[in-house]
Amino acid sequence: MRSRDDNRRMALCALLVAVGAVLWTLEEFIPRPLPWLKPGLANVATVLAMVIVGPVEAILVAVGRVLLGGLLLGRLGSPAFIISMSSAIVAGFAMIIVWKSKVPMSIYGISITGAVSHAVAQVFVAGLLIFSPSIAIKLLPLVVIPAIPAGILIAFLSRAVITRIKKHPNKDISQ
Repeated sequence: MRSRDDNRRMALCALLVAVGAVLWTLEEFIPRPLPWLKPGLANVATVLAMVIVGPVEAILVAVGRVLLGGLLLGRLGSPAFIISMSSAIVAGFAMIIVWKSKVPMSIYGISITGAVSHAVAQVFVAGLLIFSPSIAIKLLPLVVIPAIPAGILIAFLSRAVITRIKKHPNKDISQ
């Protein structure tokens, strides 16, 4: 039998998956100067899951939001879906490594790590699926450099949400 805490954690993860999928879907309609250049707003859900619920749940939220977003946009199984899924998983594990490292890391460090690893994974997988790895290496600076301010933005938004949550009378929402 599940405990009340387990049910709350599961409900919070489901909420974060839904929020992440909605943000991921909405972001598709925001005009961008380059096709791959997105701020990655859906990653707020993953960062929040990492900080509030835990690292394993963060991976589940990342996978869930990409699955749900792919379903909403009709892209399951497409190259864009495969790129999104693989990069979300890589970014999730990179954030876990930083989260569990001996060096204390702020939410900004965790988010920037996720953003940069997400960008590198996207280029690598796109290089395998769509174009050659040699072209992927040449594209790395074009995706890694914008990933840093995107990671800062995601950390800022995540921190703002956490600050609002802490002002709520029930400070520990994961219980």
